[in-house]
Amino acid sequence: MIAILLSWIYIFFTAINFGLFFSKRLKINTVELVFTTILGLFTVTLCASIWAFWLPIAIEFHCALLLSSTLLCFRNKTELQLLFVETRNQIKSFKNTIKWLFLFFSIVILALCTSKPYIIDNETYYLQTIKWLNEYGLVKGLANLDLFFGQTSGWHITQSVYNLSFLYDSFNDLNGFLFLFFNLFVFTKINNYLITGKKTELLFGLTSITYLFLFQFISAPSPDLAIYIFGFLLFYNFISIDQFNTTESFIKIAILALFASYCKVTASLLLLFPIACYILYYKAIHKNLVPLKIVGTTTLLLFIFKNSTLTGYPLFPIQYAPFPNLNYKIPKEIMDFFFSRDMMNDFYIPYNPQKQISLFFRAKQYFWNNGIDSIIGIATAITIAVSPYFIMKSKQKIQLWLIYFCFITLLTLLYFSSPQYRFYVYFTLFFGILGLAHFLEKSKTILILLIANAMFIAILLPASLFFEKTTPKNIFILRTSFHLKNVWLPEPITNDQLQFKGDSRGNLKFNTPIGTKFWINGNGNLPAVNEEQLLYFETNFHYMPQQRSHNLGDGFYAQKVTGHD
Repeated sequence: MIAILLSWIYIFFTAINFGLFFSKRLKINTVELVFTTILGLFTVTLCASIWAFWLPIAIEFHCALLLSSTLLCFRNKTELQLLFVETRNQIKSFKNTIKWLFLFFSIVILALCTSKPYIIDNETYYLQTIKWLNEYGLVKGLANLDLFFGQTSGWHITQSVYNLSFLYDSFNDLNGFLFLFFNLFVFTKINNYLITGKKTELLFGLTSITYLFLFQFISAPSPDLAIYIFGFLLFYNFISIDQFNTTESFIKIAILALFASYCKVTASLLLLFPIACYILYYKAIHKNLVPLKIVGTTTLLLFIFKNSTLTGYPLFPIQYAPFPNLNYKIPKEIMDFFFSRDMMNDFYIPYNPQKQISLFFRAKQYFWNNGIDSIIGIATAITIAVSPYFIMKSKQKIQLWLIYFCFITLLTLLYFSSPQYRFYVYFTLFFGILGLAHFLEKSKTILILLIANAMFIAILLPASLFFEKTTPKNIFILRTSFHLKNVWLPEPITNDQLQFKGDSRGNLKFNTPIGTKFWINGNGNLPAVNEEQLLYFETNFHYMPQQRSHNLGDGFYAQKVTGHD
């Protein structure tokens, strides 16, 4: 815990200074801690992305980052002091119960970050993606080694900055850092409601009751959690926008949408909100947006160049307009396989030899699959049905209808592409809380609910530790592996301590995990890829990844092979 806390102090020092500097450039006059820190993270991410085209994100980048942050600290000295005083007074103004709840969840967040990650994507490609960034930067044709490496997220670039791999090998705790600031936002809103009685404050203050679900993403660098938090913050600014804060709210909404989109392509629908604001409030906000337009253009260009470098497809995973002359472009046959309807169906539709699936059956499987997917699917279906009633009862009808429209649009797009609940669940949580907030008014009832939620998590934490070795990994439960030694140091960043062996295919020498599933790559030395996966694509699609030169940093291409190769 102490080691992670020290790393968070470094993250905060760099993020807040860049955030303050660029707040001025974007003409944001009302500076507050949470958004300013996120703006700083976004700025560092864009800088790291540019750096990674030529150099690894290693100690040299940190020298430049630390020097820049120190210089900005002197420049921002007055603003930093005011911001710290304002934040301190803000927390001091919390009612006693809110203070204790805020402190409790802050400690839980820190403790959970010391535990092992249980998200399977961490073992398939998160670890390897970040390791490539740390050791080589953005590598041409890396997706030919494993297509999932082409999904290098903007959030993984941020994590590659802040895992400090040159100092210690168990820092992957950026999600916890972000959650800590979101926790401050949440309890500020519930405290505001207890003072002002505004329903908007209650709506976002009740988000703490979703923590049990959100905690499952905290100990791995999952971009999903970042999307959820950016989404909630965006919704708050969108709902709260008025004639007195139109321009600043618009800029915040745009930055959050851009950052989310750069982290994950499925979050691109959030760009509808700044577009809607621009249309609705054009007269108030169309001036002084040149800096924001530069940020938006830079983000778009980096997204295109990043994808083109890794895959040859500028809008990956969309297969539109690939660069035809890149010798490291992913073969069309492999792209067609990964993004085919059959591959999509494997997520939630059982094998059908006739492949004639009715719309009704597809919808039933979409919402009533199994396990936690089924629970969230049913909750989503109910939420869709009842939310219009609560929207009509609200004072912010236009904003809520637009959020609802975005929710339906996202569900529809995912229905025909990648129907996984983690891509849309923050909308379900938001509208679920909207319905709950409709029935809650009395402060005493709200505090009892929040205390009960905290007590439930306090009971579940030691229980999950006790059952750690006997609970299936895919069960929906707050899992932890906290031990006394974790007060000082966190657990390893991988849940599976795998053994690796060396192997080769042509000029490609790689490390493969022993005794694992098809997709598992683990945390092996670069290049690490599962041998079974390479054999599968070599046998079925007749392609084999090869190095472009003896230097791994020069990347990979897919070589066409025959049965005699």
